[in-house]
Amino acid sequence: MAGPLDDLLVLDLTRALAGPIAGRLLSDLGAQVIKVEPPDGDLTRATRPRQDSMAVYFVQANVGKRCVSIDLTTEAGRDLFLAMVERADIVLENYRPGVMARLGLAYDDLAAVNPGIILGSVSGYGHGNPWSHRGAFAAAIQAETGLTADIARRRHTTPRNDPASQADVYAGFSALAAILAAVHHRHRTGVGQAVEVDMAEATLVANDMTAINLRPDQEVTDGFRSGSNWPPCYQLSTGRWVCVTADPAVEGGFRALNRAMSRSGRGDGSEAVDLRDDPRFATMTDRLANADELHRLVADFVAGFDSAAALEEAIGVSTVLVADVRTAAEIRDTEWAAARGAFLDVEVKPGGEPVTVPQAPWRFSASSSGADPRIGFRGQDNRAVLGEVFGIDDAELDRLEADDVISARLPAWFESTDPST
Repeated sequence: MAGPLDDLLVLDLTRALAGPIAGRLLSDLGAQVIKVEPPDGDLTRATRPRQDSMAVYFVQANVGKRCVSIDLTTEAGRDLFLAMVERADIVLENYRPGVMARLGLAYDDLAAVNPGIILGSVSGYGHGNPWSHRGAFAAAIQAETGLTADIARRRHTTPRNDPASQADVYAGFSALAAILAAVHHRHRTGVGQAVEVDMAEATLVANDMTAINLRPDQEVTDGFRSGSNWPPCYQLSTGRWVCVTADPAVEGGFRALNRAMSRSGRGDGSEAVDLRDDPRFATMTDRLANADELHRLVADFVAGFDSAAALEEAIGVSTVLVADVRTAAEIRDTEWAAARGAFLDVEVKPGGEPVTVPQAPWRFSASSSGADPRIGFRGQDNRAVLGEVFGIDDAELDRLEADDVISARLPAWFESTDPST
């Protein structure tokens, strides 16, 4: 089956993460995505670890794309790119606002050669405002939008950066949605347009606690509170950690856990414990004030079980789940991942060790979807793409190479194996 977007051609100018994720998602949905890199390449190509000279981090965000490299700062490079735009459906970029205009590639320049073009722009704070000029690393966006402070406050720690680049990911998925909306609008009207998405607003929307955090004067201590029930993690008798989706301080969680503790005790047969008459735990306010002791008692209870399934069965409440705290490698090796096809092996070097990446999270009943297990080095597909897709002859390609308008950086082993053939 064909992918739902297999009639779309995307020119992806993005680097790092927020933009490349959007490009990868378009590719996962069947679009032909051509990654267009400058001579210095995507900065994430320099990250480690590596497999056969390819950065593993780069593979996850760019799998399925074909890779060309053009120096857009040259007049010939700009002209070449505009010739490509004539046949494209979407241009995706995540430069700081104003850079595309300085390159002579603003929306009006693109639309002059292709009125139906959709320009998708991802930036830190959006265009045309006092913060537009600011840089946009995920950690900075998360700090500026309240996410870092919120995590610190609720975990009772000093602020520290989250290792996951959440702001980038939120912006990438938001950009996908906006671009698909623009494609639908063009289908109805025939009109292309510029679409811009900023990481800051994407993060504010994705944080389900934003509205609550805007009302600090209404902080409550009793009752079910959004965001108050951080699911705790405890250790089983085996030493393995599990996450229990019931906060013992919240009324419903306390009731469910105490019922299990008073009914069956620990899984090892030790004496049952009933906390209902303990004045330290009478109300949610009391339980919060004595949270350390409460968690110790629950931890003792959990430590009597040897598996998440056994503990979940003992609790016996459908809304309380017990989940193993797994590594990515551990979930990759589960029967769920195998049945779902949740991971994909991408071969960098023919016959070499593959790089395993997450597969796209959707399945269609009447279309195919998912990442194409291919990855390219900078400029690897210059001749194939520019010749086959855009009709540029060999003589012109030779001239562009001689003038360093197009270039490539390939590992030493590449010429002998030529994985593009």
